[in-house]
Amino acid sequence: MSSLYASTQYPDDLRPYVDARAVESRDLSAVSALFRLAGASRNVDPLAWVAFALVLGTSRSGHTCVDFSHIDLWSPENADATAVHWPSGAADWVAALSTTPDLVCSPGQRTDAPRRPFVLDGTRLYAARSYEEELFVAQYLRTASAAGRLTIVTGGPGSGKTFGVAHRIVAHMSGASGNDTVALAAPTGLAAKRMDRALRSAVRWAVSKGDVPSGMESVVDALPKLTVHKLLKYNPVARVQWRFNAKDRMPYDLVIIDEVSMMPLSMMARLLEAMKDGAELILVGDPHQLASVDAGTVLADIVEASVRGAVTVESLTGKYRFEEGTPVDDIATHTKSGDADAALAAVRRHAAGTASEARFAWVDPVTEDAALQQLARTVAGHARELCELAAGASTPDQYRAVLEFRDGLQVVCAHRRGNLGVSGWNSAVERQLGELARGLWYIGRPVIVTRNDSFSGLSNGDIGVVCRDAGNRPVVVFGDSEGVTVLPVARVPHVETVHALTIHKSQGSEFGHTVVVLPKGRSRILTRELLYTGMTRAKPHLTIVATEEALRAAIGTKVQRATGLAGLL
Repeated sequence: MSSLYASTQYPDDLRPYVDARAVESRDLSAVSALFRLAGASRNVDPLAWVAFALVLGTSRSGHTCVDFSHIDLWSPENADATAVHWPSGAADWVAALSTTPDLVCSPGQRTDAPRRPFVLDGTRLYAARSYEEELFVAQYLRTASAAGRLTIVTGGPGSGKTFGVAHRIVAHMSGASGNDTVALAAPTGLAAKRMDRALRSAVRWAVSKGDVPSGMESVVDALPKLTVHKLLKYNPVARVQWRFNAKDRMPYDLVIIDEVSMMPLSMMARLLEAMKDGAELILVGDPHQLASVDAGTVLADIVEASVRGAVTVESLTGKYRFEEGTPVDDIATHTKSGDADAALAAVRRHAAGTASEARFAWVDPVTEDAALQQLARTVAGHARELCELAAGASTPDQYRAVLEFRDGLQVVCAHRRGNLGVSGWNSAVERQLGELARGLWYIGRPVIVTRNDSFSGLSNGDIGVVCRDAGNRPVVVFGDSEGVTVLPVARVPHVETVHALTIHKSQGSEFGHTVVVLPKGRSRILTRELLYTGMTRAKPHLTIVATEEALRAAIGTKVQRATGLAGLL
């Protein structure tokens, strides 16, 4: 026990870095253990310790590596400059790493024995596994693109991505021998179900226009539409966790992945290594939306590399959800381009529109308390009507009406905590509901599933409403206009109340009236991608609750993640 304790101790002169929150103590302890396992001396430059610790923390911050040419991304805030040595140039960091050959190697040395846990590629320091994943993904995409087996389709909400994919599927299936040659997937269960509904709608529309044979509707309906985890048959407790892998490939000739902006690097690597030789891959997504919660910005990196001609990207510009010049289209366009002045001008212009054109509202939570309170009453009023509608529902048609009504208004927040966060809005609404919100499973309670559940078939992000069945027992109803799933409350997996939800959780959804809520002042979470994702959930009514300072901070802050995929491509 004492030797184990000793192996995880780090030098006292690194404590200021922990105090300044530049690195975490657990990561420094892990670095110490790596030194011991490698049989290396731990008496090295403190910057090397810090660099390795930063890399071990990248998975929690979304980076795939630490790029010393942009070391300011990791610089501690309000640190005592005399206590923490933090060079602004990459050369000092790289020089410090040169004293630790037992732990770090160059890309050309990564297969040499003994294997080392870190790879230094120019100014980027990787954990060896992350480097291998990034290199593999880049090589696969380059090869598949050159062979004509890779199609990348990007575009904003309502740009025609799903319609185009539907036609590609029909064209493929017209010459295929069976339905098992095509698979469709998305990073999350909610995104997979949204894709399913959108494809059904697109194919029905094409059938009604006579563009495709009527029999194709049932063919497309029968295609598997899964999460990427289910597509690869992931089982965390199995000896081989990924049933489909580099040695045992998937049987599909065509694989289509939607919402690729949400895919982390590691998931993309697992998908590509399981692709059948010669199979075609179609990646679909919006690079301007939020990136994966985990490490990597795969779609954004691919789009960046396409500018240099590494791969070809089909960028769709249709505006079928938002008409040209509508508030959402106008504000989102300027937000996406990072033009804060133009975006704020559009916000003011549409906020001052006539009552007959009132599809947009802007509420400053600091200076317009009365307007904020009125909005809160509107949200609570919608929740009250939902309770009343749910109380009278007991048939599938009535359940569908409840779910459709619920989607008519949704508050989406940047933060989970605080008065302007998810918890604050949920609490405020339930206070307004009073007796209607008594008890955990009160009738009309909207809930969101927070983890995948194979027994019920529900996925993380599925939203339902508590209703009653024909026997007056409480049940939770999930689904949409295509069909509903009714579960007794005892069989429902872990859920949370969702009068409000985070913008991250809303990705891939759309609501009749979307209320986007940002914190009052500056916040590290405020980014252009966050605001863009939130406002483009609106179809068509949008309300923004934010100060001008918060809007400018969000529009002016693009997500910055250190990756090397674009360069490797």
